[in-house]
Order: sequence, then structure tokens, then C-alpha cells
Amino acid sequence: MDPRRVYVSGFPSYTQSQDLMQAFSEYGTVKVEKINKKYAVVLFPDEESVKEVINESGKIVNYGEFLDIKPYNKKLDTTAPKREFTRSKQKESIIAPQMLDLSGDFYQQLDTVLSAVRLTQQEVCAISTLYSDLQDALRTQWPGCVATPFGSITTGLGIKSSDADCFVSLGTERITDAVGRAKRALLREPRVFAEVLAIPQAHTPIVKFFHVPTGTNCDVTFKTPLGVHNSRLVSFMLHADPRLVPMAVLVKYWAKVHGFSGSGRLTNYALTVLLLFYLQQPPVSVLPPVRSLQEGHEHVVDGWNVAFDDRLEALPGSTNTSSIPELLGGFFQYYSTFDFCKLVVCPYLGRPIPKEAFRRPSTLPPEMSLYRRNVESGAAGAMRFATSMCVQDPFELCHNVASCVSSRLFEEVQAHFKFAALAYDTDKLKDCRQFLRTILLRKPKIPRYKAKTEFKASISSYVIQKIESQDRRRIVNYEMLRMFKEMCKIELSELEADEKGPTKKRKDKYMGTVTRPIWRRKQYMKTHSGEELGLVERQARITEELMNKEKENISLKFCLILAFTSETHANAIVKLKEGDAAVFKEFGTFFLHIMQQWFGNLLKPHLKPTENKKLKEVKEGKENRETELDVTLDGERRDGDDHENSLNDTCDTHDDASDTHDVTSDTHDVTCDTEDVETKVPLT
Repeated sequence: MDPRRVYVSGFPSYTQSQDLMQAFSEYGTVKVEKINKKYAVVLFPDEESVKEVINESGKIVNYGEFLDIKPYNKKLDTTAPKREFTRSKQKESIIAPQMLDLSGDFYQQLDTVLSAVRLTQQEVCAISTLYSDLQDALRTQWPGCVATPFGSITTGLGIKSSDADCFVSLGTERITDAVGRAKRALLREPRVFAEVLAIPQAHTPIVKFFHVPTGTNCDVTFKTPLGVHNSRLVSFMLHADPRLVPMAVLVKYWAKVHGFSGSGRLTNYALTVLLLFYLQQPPVSVLPPVRSLQEGHEHVVDGWNVAFDDRLEALPGSTNTSSIPELLGGFFQYYSTFDFCKLVVCPYLGRPIPKEAFRRPSTLPPEMSLYRRNVESGAAGAMRFATSMCVQDPFELCHNVASCVSSRLFEEVQAHFKFAALAYDTDKLKDCRQFLRTILLRKPKIPRYKAKTEFKASISSYVIQKIESQDRRRIVNYEMLRMFKEMCKIELSELEADEKGPTKKRKDKYMGTVTRPIWRRKQYMKTHSGEELGLVERQARITEELMNKEKENISLKFCLILAFTSETHANAIVKLKEGDAAVFKEFGTFFLHIMQQWFGNLLKPHLKPTENKKLKEVKEGKENRETELDVTLDGERRDGDDHENSLNDTCDTHDDASDTHDVTSDTHDVTCDTEDVETKVPLT
């Protein structure tokens, strides 16, 4: 048994390596060593990660299917069916920096890197035959169709391992049907197209193939031409200044060397947008905001304006005379201190925008009127901004091109930015002779990061003992489900319960999905503050209004566990199953809050009458109710003024006073540890 490898099965047949890499991204940089229609072999960075992921077998989701994860056994591997795309994998590799002669000054080293990794003009011209071969093959099914290239090869950022990207418009035919037909058309020409794979169920259905004559991988999309227009803009901006293309290729190579870029991670396109945005910032000011290029120009595609003035002479003059190493060092310095937690990278306006402004489109700058109009009319969904990194597409303003960056990957990327910035600071007075060697051959020490994927609230045994019914477990379970289903409007599906031991230890498990940020309640609570409603009805109305008005779509799949460790003690736990850990942290904090604020009221009618009176007396003797509501996460006090997702921002505790004023319980302070946030629940 290999301690760093696992078997993975249970995924759809069209799953690719990058899909599994994204599914396991929370466990560090993983490598899919083998994949076929039945199983995959995945290599993890350490044995501890393997133990953790095996424990999550049957819980991690890929394309809607739960993955089966088992320890690796080489004997089983020899009998397993094989599906090796050997030529595609060979093309994906790139020369390691250790193989390069990084001697001489900065510019000599830069030339060495570019010569080794960048596609030559002859290679780019040769790849043009790929597009014509593809077009000819598809015209047997769709006469007159046109294959339009886009992506890094067309922008000047192509490197030896780059895939070709191509868009083909097929009219009104269903994309999922077209993908299958396109695959069959390519399979008829095996001497030209090899290793053909259709992925019809992906968010953007594609066909992948290896072009034999040029030795190039290609992804073909049929859904939208927006990628073509994005590439035109990127190419125009990068060629506005001769310093930019070499710099962009170097940044792309740097990210690939360290393994945090690519499909399912920080995409090369997102990395390029980050570079363009930095070049827009004063005092650098090499490039203008995209919006200024669009003034007086309009061409709407899929609801977004993709037109811009593509005349180089129309660009505003730049007085920036910085050298390439100075610009490169500035790029690393800028993002080493950029507050991704609170700010959105917005190349359209050429300046950062607070994430808070995207919570309500009406608060966005006037220049974002097209975004507001599309979101409010339902023509487009709201941008997913509550992620670790938010980088807005310059044309498709509802698209966060870095939304797939997990919390763990973000920590890794940020560590590399800081390390590279420090390397530049250290070497800038020495003509940057060691700068490239340092950032390409060395890497920062990245502390082991464990995303918070579980929040636990402990329900006081004192309170459970005072429940009048003998079936206390049923009462607690009923009110817990009521809180989630009626007040939070979260549908729960019951999983199999576990019951064992002489003390009747039992775990009731449920799966649920959060689709709206239901913790952002403050502004909606004020609307209902004067209504004479009970707690359940009032909070249900607030949730309904919030879900109707909040435009941001989120997708958090979680497991709710109600675990009775004895007849009089229970823990309520929410565990992340699928979704962004940063967003789940907001939901988990909200969960702890409602356990404090709501759950006690729901239990109130079930308590023995004498206990209600005692609890009320205790309640009236409290000097400071607010101290019960503090929650500490990751070892830091979360204050409303210091954190955008604080409890005071999500829930107005004063407005809840009328709902909670006459029920109390034991007065333990709310405590949390940094691993699973365990909370004693005062029934306030």
C-alpha cells in the first residue's frame, strides 16, 4: 500500500484530471497519475491528507456523484482497465527551471526563459492548420460553420505546453447533443484527431482532442463567443507596450512552475487579468480602464458590451519608464498586500471595488449600470464575489474568473506573491541578478492550512434534562429541523441514522443546500421590526424577502448532524460537503448565532413550567446580554467594525430581543476552538 496515493471511483465517465484536482484542492497540490472511466489514482502531498480524504469517502462530490475513495494497492492497479491519453499528457509538461542556464544579468535570464518556454512564430503559424482541420471535419455535420481560435495562443502568451482553444457556433442546436455529434465527426479521422473526449455535462460543454499533425491539445466550446472577444481585448492591451508580453509570459511560467495555475486552480486567464489590472493602477498607469476604451463603442454579445477602440493611437499616453524587472517586482508587491478579503479586482473600471457594494447592486458605482441592469432584470446572475479571490471579467461583469480558487489555494498563492515581493526587495539594488533565480528555483514555506469545514454547537445537558417530554431526543430533533426548514427555508433530506451502545448514542444526519446568503439579514429585519409576529413566522418572512431580493447565487452543500452522546447531551454540527470554504465560514458563523438566538425559544414550550420561571429569573439578573453573543473564530475576536462578515453585520441582535427576552439557560460564555468551533448554547 502506498501511503500517499488513493483509488478514486464513482465519478462520471467524462470526468477529467482537472475535475478531480479541483475536487481535492482543499488537501493541497494533488496529482492525478492515472484516470480511466472506472477509477483514478491520485497522489497527495502527504500521508495526513490521505487519511483525511479517505475518511471523507462517499461525501466529496464530482459532477453530482459521490466519490468512493480507498487506499492505493499496486496489485489492484495492474488489473485495472487503462485509459491513457499519453500524447496529451506529454504535451502538458514544460521544461523545469532547473534545466535552464539562468546565468548573466536579468535580461539574459529573461531571454533564456522565453526562448525555452514560449511558442515560436513558426509554431504558432503551424497550429493554424489545427483550426482549418477542425472546421473541415465539423462542416460534414454543420455546413458553413466557422472555427474561431481564442486563448493564449492568439494573445501572444502561448508556451510549449499551451492548449489551443476554439469556439464553433452551431446555431440553435442543444449544446449537449452537439458535443456528441462533434466527437463522432472527429473520430472519423483518426490520423488527424486522436484521444477525442466529449464532456457534455460540464458547465461549458466541450470536446477535447489531440491534433496529430501539430502535436497540440485543443478544447472546443460551442456555448458562447465571449472567450473570443476576451482574447481580442487581452491581445490588444498586452501589445500596447513592448514590455508587457515578455512580462506576462514570465508570470505565467512562474505560476506553472509552482503548480498553482491551470484548470481547476488559478486559471492562466485570471492570472493575466490580475496583471492587466495592476498595470492600470496609479502610479504605474501603463494601461487605461476597459470602460474608457468602450466609450462610444457598443457590440452586445450575450448581454454584455464587448466592443472597444482597438486603435493603438487611441490609447492615452503613458509616462511610465519602469524597466521589466521593476514592473514585475511591482506586480508581486501590489498583490502581496492586496486585500482580497474585502476588495474585487475590477479591470473594467480600473480600480478595486469593495465586495460589500456587490451585496446590493444599487450601491455599485454608476459606471456599473449594465451589470445592475442585467442582474436586476434576471438576464444574468449576480457575480460570485464572496470567494477567497474575486477577479471580475472585463466584459462579462457577472463572472468572477477566480471563483474556483479555494481557501487553501488562496493561502498558497498569497504566500508566493509575498515571497516574490521579498525577493525583489532584496535584489532590486543589485540589478535583480538573482531575482528570477530566486522566484523560479525556490518557493516559500507554506504553513499547513486546514480550511474550517465544520462548526459544532453543544446543547446544554441542563436544558435537555428540563424538557417535559420523556422523548427528549425527538423534541430537540423536531425543533432543529423546524429552525432550518421553516425559519431558514433550507430543505433537508434525511440520511440513515446511526444508533449504537448501551447509552443509545445516536446520530441523525441530513443533507441540505444553501442557495442564498441567508445570514445577511440586518436590512430586512428592520422592515419587519414593527410586526406583531412570533419568532418563527417573523424570521421566515425575513428569509423569504431576503431570498427574493438577494441576487447572489451560492451553492453550499452541507450535512447537518444531530448527535446525542447520551440521553441528556447533544451536539449540533454542520459540515461542508461541497462549496467554497470562505462562504461556508459565513454560514457556519450564522449557524452558531441562530443556535444561540433562536433555538432556545423553540425549546421554550417544551420545558417544565417551573423551569421556565427559574430561567426567567436568571435572565432578569443578567447584567450584560451582549457578552453571550460574542463568537471567536480562528483565535480572533470578530468585531462588527473589523470584519465584513461579523455577526452584527449579518444579524441585528437588538431586534431579536422581543423574541428572546424570557428564556435563559446556563450562562456559560460562548467559547470556540480553532478546529471545529464548539459552542455552549445559552438559551437567550
